[in-house]
Amino acid sequence: MTKTGLARWRSGIRQSHRQRLLGRAAGVAAAVVCMGGLVWAGLWALPVAGQQSRQSPPYDAAEVTVPASLPLAISGRALYQENCAPCHGEQGLGNGPASGDLPGPATAFADRKVLWERSPGMLFHTTKFGRLEKLMPPWSNRLTDTQIWDTVAFAWSLHTKASETAAGGLLYNDQCASCHGLSGAGDGPEAVGRLPDFTDLGYTLFVSQADWQQGWQKAHNESGAGWAQAERESVLEYLRTFSYVPPWGDAYRPGDGLIAGEVRLTDSGPQQIEGADVQLQAYLGFEAVATFTTTLGADRRFAFTDLSVDPALLYLATVQTEGRSYSSAMVSLSAEARTAEIPITLYGTTDSPEAVRIHRAHWILEAQPGALILAQIYLLGNSDDRTFVGQTVEGVDRAVTAAVEVPEEAVDLSFQNGTLGDRFLRVGNRVYDTLPVPPGENSQQIILQYALPADGSALALRQELLYPVDSLSLLVANFAGLQVDAPEMTFDSVQNIQGAEYQLWNLSDFGPGPVEVQLQGLPEGEAVAPPRAQTAQSELSPVGPPLEGWVSWAMLGLVAAAVLGVAGVAIQRGVFARATAQADLRSAREQLLTELALLDDRHAQGQLPEGEWLRQRAATKARLLDLLRRLERS
Repeated sequence: MTKTGLARWRSGIRQSHRQRLLGRAAGVAAAVVCMGGLVWAGLWALPVAGQQSRQSPPYDAAEVTVPASLPLAISGRALYQENCAPCHGEQGLGNGPASGDLPGPATAFADRKVLWERSPGMLFHTTKFGRLEKLMPPWSNRLTDTQIWDTVAFAWSLHTKASETAAGGLLYNDQCASCHGLSGAGDGPEAVGRLPDFTDLGYTLFVSQADWQQGWQKAHNESGAGWAQAERESVLEYLRTFSYVPPWGDAYRPGDGLIAGEVRLTDSGPQQIEGADVQLQAYLGFEAVATFTTTLGADRRFAFTDLSVDPALLYLATVQTEGRSYSSAMVSLSAEARTAEIPITLYGTTDSPEAVRIHRAHWILEAQPGALILAQIYLLGNSDDRTFVGQTVEGVDRAVTAAVEVPEEAVDLSFQNGTLGDRFLRVGNRVYDTLPVPPGENSQQIILQYALPADGSALALRQELLYPVDSLSLLVANFAGLQVDAPEMTFDSVQNIQGAEYQLWNLSDFGPGPVEVQLQGLPEGEAVAPPRAQTAQSELSPVGPPLEGWVSWAMLGLVAAAVLGVAGVAIQRGVFARATAQADLRSAREQLLTELALLDDRHAQGQLPEGEWLRQRAATKARLLDLLRRLERS
């Protein structure tokens, strides 16, 4: 490709693969799920053809489930960005990439006037049952009631901010708390009669801000009579925080959980550990929501009590000594398992990479007009009893550890679990990680993707693997006329993953050395360039790099879910993870729900006859019901 062609390719139409998934011919609304570590995905479309007359049920408060605990905006943030932002916009401005295909404007949650006369219960009902006439799908097919409430909580928070609710709290405590109570329960020292309990979710979630203001004016308009309307609204926003936890609020609630453990020493590791501080962090999604510290005893044991047993939380224990951090595995607690034992092992360090190897690697390759796109997952390990902490190389000003070589012509390089210039550094055609590689199998993970400009229908991919490789699988998105030749690899089969065909090639006990893949019959035509990854994040954007690319991380998640069969890897060393049997069941549930959505989409577009659609749908639902029973038992 000429320089002019490359420039045109890189500055061409800003429409990513994800956006093409989102933009159906009939204005289909879609959402893509991206969850850190290994990425999970769902493609959700509302069929349009032949269904313009369908209507969602009208609002019925009896159909709104009252949550057992306060909805958490922090838990709903990623759900919103994944499922709602394509239409409603990342900041709730109603300007998402799919909003232009809707028959009417998407709700702008950032506009206070839009929500003024709506209660959270109304938002829940709309989210759960959809607005089919406006192409909004019923998210009850995709999310649990708890997830919907958390998503509604985040959407609600988009029209206010921490400073406003804090200012409202000061006014409330000064003028209102004497009767309504500091907690809003109506139990203040000057309370007369029965006052509203703003902590009662069965009440507050069905009341709008307009309802509250009307009640305020009717009961005691003299209270706050000198306040401006903006001050009144800030008080009402503060009242609302009694019934949900905004993103800036404290999402952690203590309980009766216990996490204990022992710091284990190795011959090569530090030996002086008595009296060191052990820190326990609680993570909700990717965010640390609570931190606890205790001192290690003479027996090298530690314990943390009064912990929340919310199974959505993950705990990580860390001890620092001699300037280095050592972490435990991630654990979660629940009502059924309120205690956990987590050891922390102290390893020595080495600057030699000789014991590093790739246990599993997965390449996912897709061709687009003018480009070849490659997403890669590397699960590395260290057979030494010491942590590989890195070495210096020319062109880098700090120690680097694991390295991945990419073709020199690779462009639009991005990472799922880090950013270039921070965790990852590139020198020429080599990318370096800077995180240590602890002892053990699959102790480190690197997920990346890049594009190769293609000029014509043929392209040769050559990539050097720098470590011994136990197994490498290559998935190539299949289509008519595609020819793949991989001399070092063995063709396995054609796999159907989430309704798409992939050629599966395998390689084992290889390397270090180059892997070559020759492709013929690639699609030709005007190149479509991906949008650039954002360089900054807003205060309320999801934790982690907001990536967009040729092959969305969502698509990588679909394939990874099928190929890897695991739910994640570890958040220590920078990667979020949880790999439990129950998580595997949840993953399978997501895949089955995705299959149902795709079946409905194909049927609505006339691609699947009525009888075959009903047959496949019944079979998929039967599998789903069986899995849900297993999930409930687990």
